[in-house]
Amino acid sequence: MSDSTADGFKRRYETEADAEVYRDERFTRSRRWRRIDRQEQQVVRRFLASLGPGASALDVPCGAGRLAHLFAETAVGYTGADVALPMLALALHAAGGSACVVAADALQLPFADGTFDAVVSVRLMHRILEREARAAMLREMARVTGPRGTILVTYYRRWTLRGLRKWLSGKFPGLSLAEVGEDARQAGLRVAGVIPLGRWTEQQCFIRLEHP
Repeated sequence: MSDSTADGFKRRYETEADAEVYRDERFTRSRRWRRIDRQEQQVVRRFLASLGPGASALDVPCGAGRLAHLFAETAVGYTGADVALPMLALALHAAGGSACVVAADALQLPFADGTFDAVVSVRLMHRILEREARAAMLREMARVTGPRGTILVTYYRRWTLRGLRKWLSGKFPGLSLAEVGEDARQAGLRVAGVIPLGRWTEQQCFIRLEHP
């Protein structure tokens, strides 16, 4: 998949400075982004709590470890994976020195089948324009969770005010829920739940995927 958006995303945070700017500014730069951060963490916390204490979950891409504390709060075993080494260093610090963080590409996760009870994947899919790449990532998440596992992944929805503005300006507007369902189908999964951050205003949408 040379020249794909997946390749471009891998190169996004190659330096320590890039990773630190993401950690320090990405979700604090405005009142809206602070609200989004709170909303996203609430959704992930509820998802992890539903797994039960002692469950294990993979956070991919884990970024700078923004969500790591939620795993500790819900007594869910944490493994963070990211392709960017500077991000992994920050995630290890955020999660605690004894946490497990692994350099890994979402297209080829270095874990055995059924290693985890769940996967959390926040703010990845909306950057990947090619369905082939998105479906391949979902297949890997499905593989490492096994037949009883569950996946929480985010997409940008097309049919919102922000999505329509992007479409009118010639930018990628996100996906319809039907297209998200097709991604899941190609990965051998089904959509079990949809949690939008805002019905009409925000594109970010959490999708819960399960094995049929």
